[in-house]
Amino acid sequence: MLEDPRLQMEERNIQHAIIGDVMNRLPEILQSLTKSRLSSLAAANQISGRSKMKKEELADALSAYLTDPEQLRPIVMATDADEWALLEKVMNEPSIQDNTLPFGHYANLLERGLVFSFFNEGKLHVLMPEEIKAAASQIGLSELKKEHGSKQEVYDYIAAAAHLYGVIKLDKLVQLYNSQHDESITKEELAACAGKMGDRGQNILLAGDVLYNGLIAGSADENKLAELAEGLDDKPFYVPEKEELLRYADMGYFEMTPQLEELQAFVLNNMSKDAERVEHLLDDIQWACVQKSPMQELINQFDRHKIPFKTPVHAQRVISLLAEVYNNTRMWANAGHTLVELSAMNAIDPEKGLVRLVDESDNTVPKVGRNEPCPCGSGLKYKKCHGK
Repeated sequence: MLEDPRLQMEERNIQHAIIGDVMNRLPEILQSLTKSRLSSLAAANQISGRSKMKKEELADALSAYLTDPEQLRPIVMATDADEWALLEKVMNEPSIQDNTLPFGHYANLLERGLVFSFFNEGKLHVLMPEEIKAAASQIGLSELKKEHGSKQEVYDYIAAAAHLYGVIKLDKLVQLYNSQHDESITKEELAACAGKMGDRGQNILLAGDVLYNGLIAGSADENKLAELAEGLDDKPFYVPEKEELLRYADMGYFEMTPQLEELQAFVLNNMSKDAERVEHLLDDIQWACVQKSPMQELINQFDRHKIPFKTPVHAQRVISLLAEVYNNTRMWANAGHTLVELSAMNAIDPEKGLVRLVDESDNTVPKVGRNEPCPCGSGLKYKKCHGK
């Protein structure tokens, strides 16, 4: 059985909360923290001289910093939509009591010290200290809302580009953004926003004038990054309408293609009635396709999610469906295009580019030798698996 995500979220919230009585005065909260936690807050806010400060000095420096409207403004302007919504809520309420509040909605604010969380008598409370509320009221959140909305859209374009394309040059992203807005943005402004997103730990890496999805860059050295960026100027980029592009700002979003729907229906009708398990399977298959993973990795996802192939016909049909999913998925290596789209544009050899693994006629069994690997991907010989 899959683990309950609500319980996982509650456990994560408790892990980062102060255990004990709820406090709403900043000096009292800071004095209750360990020196290590104070040092982390000081580092997140880049308070100079922090390494030489004692605990009391750190608390005083943080109190002065966090109650300075001029210091709060850039922090507030760098928030995303979920964080902004939470800020507005904690400004107007003593606290938010919700054990399953998504940690990502307040993690950055917690790291900077704008909000604090407490776990007391089985309840999680997230609040903004009264002194910070007073300082925040001076910068006029309501007046900043429009400016924040414009800035947020820039962050969303950066996130969407990293999610959809994997790798893109800033010049190309500037061109894309300006083609869909009346007010243009400069490369320098875009780079500054991307840098802030990277500093916040979002899945963004800006190296030179190239933006990378952090999941690509995480295990890549400089040579690999250069290899990924090679040829970007010559690639035709898929550019959807603004509304569709911005959906990709959600790192969990993907286009539910007819091919994915057909695969989902087949698996639910023939292999597993567990809708949630099948949903996770499709998510992982789509993600593997985005990264142009080997076909065997797609097949292996069925074993990983404990959804077995019941007959050779099922195995053959699934492999055929996977090929269609693969051909119709937007891939990082193709600048967001699908293999089918590139084939139609004559950008790839239609015979070599598209994946056609098996005969797609109905009710056929793959012609496999008894001692060859079973097409279900089990790793066993056909005679030891579906050939029995």
